[in-house]
Amino acid sequence: MNFNRLLAQSLRMTLRDWRAGELRLLAAALVVAVAAVTSVGFLVDRIRLGLERDATQLLGADFVLSSDTPFDADQSARANAANLQIAQTVTFPSMAISAADADRSSLSAVKAVSPGYPLRGNLRVADAIGQDDKVTREIPARGEVWVDGQLLLAIGAAPGDAMKLGEKTFRISKIIAIEPDRGTQFINFAPRVMLNIEDLAATQLIANGSRVTYRLLVAGERPAVRTYSESLQQGLQRGQRIETLEGGRPEMQRTIDRAERFLALVALLAAMIAAVAVAAAARRFSLRHLDSCAMMRCLGLAQADIFRLFALEFFVIGLAACIAGMALGYATHYVLLNALGSLIRTTLPQPSLLPGVQGFACGLVLLLGFALPPLAQLRHVPPLRVLRKDIGLPTGRVAFGYLAG
Repeated sequence: MNFNRLLAQSLRMTLRDWRAGELRLLAAALVVAVAAVTSVGFLVDRIRLGLERDATQLLGADFVLSSDTPFDADQSARANAANLQIAQTVTFPSMAISAADADRSSLSAVKAVSPGYPLRGNLRVADAIGQDDKVTREIPARGEVWVDGQLLLAIGAAPGDAMKLGEKTFRISKIIAIEPDRGTQFINFAPRVMLNIEDLAATQLIANGSRVTYRLLVAGERPAVRTYSESLQQGLQRGQRIETLEGGRPEMQRTIDRAERFLALVALLAAMIAAVAVAAAARRFSLRHLDSCAMMRCLGLAQADIFRLFALEFFVIGLAACIAGMALGYATHYVLLNALGSLIRTTLPQPSLLPGVQGFACGLVLLLGFALPPLAQLRHVPPLRVLRKDIGLPTGRVAFGYLAG
């Protein structure tokens, strides 16, 4: 039988079996499996794309170079020559002491910043504890510091009071609400004290052996930033390293990886249950078609043609079910996104097509692995079954077929 006649007959059989309800369980199982895989895939893909988009805000710049020694003037000059924006920060731990009561002190994470900080993201400050915060593009003025509210409670101070850092006394002017590049290094768990980098020398806190981290923040057009970063990578000095999202904000990457593994496990369980349903539906289908296969054998249809007829029928159903599962999975990922609620406060970009392709491939794998083995046995139905109904499918190769699938 040529392919055109085979395809036409297969489509007629598909419509007949669908109306009889024999293919609906198979289609439903495939739809559920594909929807489970694609919904998780679309959700994780959107979160990952959003993280990549906002990674610069989490770092405070497009590119961050950190060092345990001050930067050479040449590194900043090369950034300026490439028309890139730059800013510098210096962080280290130190004791913050109340100017009114020297007995009230607290370990703090001091951060000296230069004009322009942060280059990406928003620094939010408030005038007092409990007041609404607002975005600022400024940095602390000379002689002033911005602090975490936690520090005020520790040293018994309030905005407008004075505090000492090293050998210099500062006035507390604002409360830090959100710091985009805070990170989760151990030092950053201490309350923040932010000051103007021009005041750093007056504190006399940095000396030989001090645990200080210098950061050079760079932002600009992507090609220029890429060229600058590549030039630095080739000549990194001792103690210098390039910070990435994984290094600067590892908790974000770990959270997404854990969520992806958990959701993937849920999708895998759904796919396994669907695989059992696919196998059961295919087995039931093959048992119901023993007589028709025996009749076709009596009429002279070759064994290979019988297999092709039913394989085309299952392929058509599988194709339609996978497409429907992709659409359902795309809709379901919005339900998952809504369930996360306030955990995701930003607008996420649309997902790529890759999760849909993966879900489609998963559906085809389920179809090939769990539906074709019993289907392949139909070609071995003997013509003698027309006369003897006790003759059924040969069982010797079915287990091997499932194992191969």
